[in-house]
Amino acid sequence: MTTERRAEILDHIKEQHGLVRVTMAWLRDRYDTSWDKLSRPRANAIAAWLKSQHVLHQPAELPSRETERVVLYAQMTGIGVFMTAARGEGIFEDNPEGALMILQGYATSLAKQEPKRITEEAIAE
Repeated sequence: MTTERRAEILDHIKEQHGLVRVTMAWLRDRYDTSWDKLSRPRANAIAAWLKSQHVLHQPAELPSRETERVVLYAQMTGIGVFMTAARGEGIFEDNPEGALMILQGYATSLAKQEPKRITEEAIAE
């Protein structure tokens, strides 16, 4: 197993503020450069490693086809917290009340921005 490129996965997620969309081929090439093909066990191994790095993905089961695209997100980033809360994953898996509080706070923040956006649109007209 060669793992020297795995850090590129985490770096790419960080560079994109915690949220990226990549192909499974891209992910496979950085997870283990000795793999020439994906399989269900290999996709599961990648998923387990991502989870150990606090990175979740959509779809919930990583595909084993190289052409499939997946969304990766770091749990402890701004966007990751909202995604994990909305999906009831990670730190919110056993804490639906905490997820609700996070999402309600975000909804409140968005609602406060709404009047400002409407005013800016009216001025532009």
